[in-house]
Amino acid sequence: MAGQVVHSLQSPDLRQLLRPDLPLPLYHQIFNILRERVLAGDPPHGAQLPTEFGLAETFGVSRITAKRALDELANAGLVERQRGRGTHVIHRASPKPVRGPLIGLLENLHILGEETQATVVEFGRVAPPPRVRELFGIEPGEPLARAVRVRSRAGTPFGHYTSWTLTGHGEFNEHNLATTSRLKLFERIGIQIRQVQQTLSAVNADAVVAMHLGMDPGSALLALERHSFDESGRLVDLLNILYRPDQFSYQMTLDLDEPSGAS
Repeated sequence: MAGQVVHSLQSPDLRQLLRPDLPLPLYHQIFNILRERVLAGDPPHGAQLPTEFGLAETFGVSRITAKRALDELANAGLVERQRGRGTHVIHRASPKPVRGPLIGLLENLHILGEETQATVVEFGRVAPPPRVRELFGIEPGEPLARAVRVRSRAGTPFGHYTSWTLTGHGEFNEHNLATTSRLKLFERIGIQIRQVQQTLSAVNADAVVAMHLGMDPGSALLALERHSFDESGRLVDLLNILYRPDQFSYQMTLDLDEPSGAS
């Protein structure tokens, strides 16, 4: 595809990813959409991006807005812009997916947190919706710590994380969530995880999640819901993760005590 214009970046569906109601400028929203795609390898190294006028038409914005988005990509070292030759991708994405083993779960979560990077998108202490409130067994209006993060490896996003945590500790904050694995942070503030229950399913990406993960809306995602309990059996953390299937996989090992003919 080197030297060819990426047709997926000319899709009118991309306009649906823009959120004019957000305080984030449109040029920066377009930059984020393009950045996540380039980091994920689509478009790949050497591919030519649409022109300023082409992007402006695709996203329904002015040429100046499209130009600023492309300039930001160049400033980030992801593309190279040359007069008369257009804008080409110079970033080389790593196609190897992150693996999340299901054996030794807590130990491997430590490793996953250390080998990848988290960006905090939202953080606050708010009253949860009814389902979450019922799972925690708390009173209406009682707040939980809610965090939305995007986890990446080598600059490529692979997971969108939304968590609800039963804590009011001051160290459980946006800065520490961005720089420390949650399991280490739990240990630091005195939350002892003794049991984890997980459920795996599949969902389609909405526009917001798709923007953060560099995917098209409606793309298939691997969905994981994780319930973490302390030594008393109380739910202390609820985590919902949406994984890109091309960037993340689960590895499962099953040991049988004796031979079995069951299938």
